[in-house]
Amino acid sequence: MADEPIIDELCQRARKYLKTGRVREALAVFEEARQLNDLDPDVHYGLATAHCLLDAFESSAKHFELVTRLDPRRSAAWINLGAVYNRLGNFSKAVEVLRRAVQIDRKSSAGFYNLGFAYRRLKQWALAVPAYREAIRIDPQMADAYLNLGKVYLEMGNMPQAAAQFKKALDLQPDLERARRGLEQAQVQLKSDHDARSPFGPLVNLDDSAQIDVNAAMQGRELTDSERAIDRREIFKLLTQAATDLQEVMTCLEKQINPTLRTLNRLLTHRSSPHGETLTRTEAFEHFQEARTAFEPRLKQIRRVVQQLRDHEASVK
Repeated sequence: MADEPIIDELCQRARKYLKTGRVREALAVFEEARQLNDLDPDVHYGLATAHCLLDAFESSAKHFELVTRLDPRRSAAWINLGAVYNRLGNFSKAVEVLRRAVQIDRKSSAGFYNLGFAYRRLKQWALAVPAYREAIRIDPQMADAYLNLGKVYLEMGNMPQAAAQFKKALDLQPDLERARRGLEQAQVQLKSDHDARSPFGPLVNLDDSAQIDVNAAMQGRELTDSERAIDRREIFKLLTQAATDLQEVMTCLEKQINPTLRTLNRLLTHRSSPHGETLTRTEAFEHFQEARTAFEPRLKQIRRVVQQLRDHEASVK
């Protein structure tokens, strides 16, 4: 076409504007190029990039969508479209687009990173973990991938793994404040979990007259009316906590345990998971183990509340 040299020159000039931060000037030049050919994928890619840099994400998405139709094998357009959908909060659409992106380019750390981000926002942690791990495998220096993987483990309740990922992020980028805050949160929770398992330390240097009669301390006693009212409130509080914990267990079963079991079951006869992911049986089993790890602390919490109820019952009549 006669206009192609002119369009190429306009696109080159607009890209130079982008590199120097003159985004609005770049946008104007790309628009000028579009007047000459509204079906040039390079022009729409430039328009999408400029709109994204101006935080005009709706417009950016429209242009990236057009690029994926005009040039379906351009993986960068799929990846950036997924990233823009993440910015717009459309995480389901982002997953759809980014799964296509990583099928086109299996070596894109950015594609897997953005896919992990979308899965995490959808609370599909068993899928977010392998996406972030693949991003890290491709680019071991990606501190943000370690950071967000740590956040996933934090949300799953896997504090040891969360702390390990935050530490790796800080090793790569010591001034990454979000990783430092995440590490502190994981360490506080680890200590809290440890204290909950061993709430009392041993008593030392007691002579015979000062020994505590544990059995006597646990014997039941009659309650006054005011004490019974307090007792009812305490039981109500414990039962409310138990109901909340049970709901978390059921959600974990539904959102994490069941999907990983379905994946394992499907891989007995298929090469891919029910979600279309290409996984080995070993990887699928690892995902199940991670989901089970997230499930265990919730189950322990229910057992802890039940034990509190039993202890409370034993202390009163």
